[in-house]
Amino acid sequence: MLDLMSAAVLSGVIYDVLKYQAKVTGQALKSRLKEWVLDDDSADEIANEINGIGINQDMSEAAIKRKIQNSDRLTQLMKEIQPSNQTNINQIHNGTGDNVGRDKVVKDD
Repeated sequence: MLDLMSAAVLSGVIYDVLKYQAKVTGQALKSRLKEWVLDDDSADEIANEINGIGINQDMSEAAIKRKIQNSDRLTQLMKEIQPSNQTNINQIHNGTGDNVGRDKVVKDD
């Protein structure tokens, strides 16, 4: 996972949002950036900045990326977004025995 939010990641998200709605909203960004820690205020601020720099539905993903990279404010906002530290453990168990996800505690008698 990236340490910092990149223009490529954000441009892809914006491109996907604009396929289904005319304007980028903070809620739309939050729902699509689940692997990043993004509070409501930051999401709204990023959405307002995106809408303010002229990004629209007619632009390609590459054009959106260039607009993002040319915006000093948006670049600064992206640097403040941190990746989530959530760990998911998926297990499939067939047969007999234990299926322990972390530390197994065994009581000795």
